Amino acid sequence: MDEEESNMKNIIRNNNRDTIRRAAAALLAAALACTSLTACSKNESNNEIRHQENTPDANAADTNALPKGSKVKQLAEAVCPAKEYNNEDEKWEAELQERQDIDADLCEKLAYFAYDTASPLLREEAGNTAYSPLSLYYALSLAAAGAEGETQAQILSLLRMDDAGELSDRAGKQFKVFYRDEDSYKFQMANSIWFDNSLSIKDAYLRTAADDLYADIFCGEMNTENMKNAMEEWVRDHTGGLIRPSVQTNDFLMHMMNTVYYYAEWIDQFPKEAVKEDEFHLTDGSLVKCDFMNRVSSGTFFRREGCLTASLGTKSGQVQFVLPDEGVDVRELLESPEKLRRVLETDDTTGLYGEITWKVPKFSYGSKFELNQMLAALGMEKAFGSDAEFTAMTDDPVWIDSAVQMAHIGINEDGVEAAAYTDLGYAGAGMPQDKAEMILDRPFLFVIRDQYCGYAPIFIGVCENPSEGD
Repeated sequence: MDEEESNMKNIIRNNNRDTIRRAAAALLAAALACTSLTACSKNESNNEIRHQENTPDANAADTNALPKGSKVKQLAEAVCPAKEYNNEDEKWEAELQERQDIDADLCEKLAYFAYDTASPLLREEAGNTAYSPLSLYYALSLAAAGAEGETQAQILSLLRMDDAGELSDRAGKQFKVFYRDEDSYKFQMANSIWFDNSLSIKDAYLRTAADDLYADIFCGEMNTENMKNAMEEWVRDHTGGLIRPSVQTNDFLMHMMNTVYYYAEWIDQFPKEAVKEDEFHLTDGSLVKCDFMNRVSSGTFFRREGCLTASLGTKSGQVQFVLPDEGVDVRELLESPEKLRRVLETDDTTGLYGEITWKVPKFSYGSKFELNQMLAALGMEKAFGSDAEFTAMTDDPVWIDSAVQMAHIGINEDGVEAAAYTDLGYAGAGMPQDKAEMILDRPFLFVIRDQYCGYAPIFIGVCENPSEGD
C-alpha cells in the first residue's frame, strides 16, 4: 500500500469516527445517471428474455410504474431493501450492524473516483455547479457489467476495480447498506434499463442488473412518445420531482438509468428568526443580495492551503463547506485531484476545536455537464467508439454516444436538497483551541457526505452566486 492510499484509509476512518460522534440532520440529494446505447445496425429479430420466478412476465399488462396507457413493458421490478423495525432498540442495533457492514475499501474507491472526476469536471466551469460522483459510479457499474475486453478494462480502471462481477456484487451489497426511507432521512438509489424491442439483450446481463444492482427493466419501441414519457416519469418519481429531464430517444437503442435521492435534517437547524439579508461577493468583485442563515456553534475546523473548511452535521452525515482565503479563486482548489483531496481531507490530528461563527447563504440552483470528454480523458476512450465491446450485454454493435449530467442543489434552514441526472448516451469534545468564522459571503466549495457510504462524497459543488437559480 502506498502512502497516498494509506492516507486515504486514515481519512475515511477518521471521518467516520468524527461524524458518528456528531450524528447529523437535513439533506436531500438526488442524482440520476442515464446511459443509452447507439448502434451501427439494429437486430430485427424478436428478443427472447427468460425471467426468474419472482419477476413479472414479459407479456404482463402495463404496470403502475408506467404512465397510464403506456405500451412500454416492465420485465423486472427491483425490490428495494426496505428496513422496518419493531422498536428503537432494534433499529439502533440494526444500524450499528450496518455501519459495521460498510465496505470501507469500496467507499475508499468511491472517494478516489469522486476526486478524480470532480477536479477536471468542475475546475473549468463557471458559475454555480453541482455534481454527483456516486450516481456516475453506479451508472458506470451497470455499463461495466455489460462490457468485455479493453472497454471493460478501461471502465474498471476508472472505478478502481479489477473484476466486473466483484464490482456488481460489492456495489449491490453497499446499496443495501445505505438504503434508507425515514421521515427525517432518506438515502435511496434506483437503477433501470430501457431498451428497444429490436435490440437483443442477453439474459445473463439482465439477471446481473436486476439481482445484483437492483435494476428495473423495461422494453418497448424506443423512438416513441410512450417510451420517452415513461422514462421521464420514472426519473421524476425517483428524484422526488427535483429532476424533470427531456430524455432523448431518437437514434438510441438503450438507456441505463441511475437515481440517487438523499434527504436528512440538520442536527441543529438554523433558527428562522436569524435569517438576515446581506451581501455576497461575486468573483468579478460585484455584490448581490441574498438571505444568510446565522448561528454560532462549537466544532472542529481545518486550515488548509488557501482555505478554511468545516462541516455541519446532518442526521446521517455532514455537509462540508470550504471557504477560500481572501484573494483565492475557488476554482484553484479544484486544480488537481490531489489538491482537492488535500483540501477536503480531515483527521483528528490536524483539526482545531473551538467556536465557529456560521453565516451560510440560502441557495437553490441547477447545473448541467457534458461528460464525454472528461471520461475519455480519464481513460475510457474505447466505450465511446464504434469498436466498443459491450458484448456481455448484447451481440449488436453498440457504444456510448453521449454523457450528460444535470444536477440540482438547495440549502435552507432545515437542511440540504440535491438531485442529479446523468445521461450516458449509448446512440465534537475537547477544550477550545481557536475560533473560526465560516462567513460564506464569497464563492465556496461544498461536499455532501453520508456515514453509510463511508463518508465518500455523494455530491461536490461550487456556489458562486446564491442569488441565481430557482
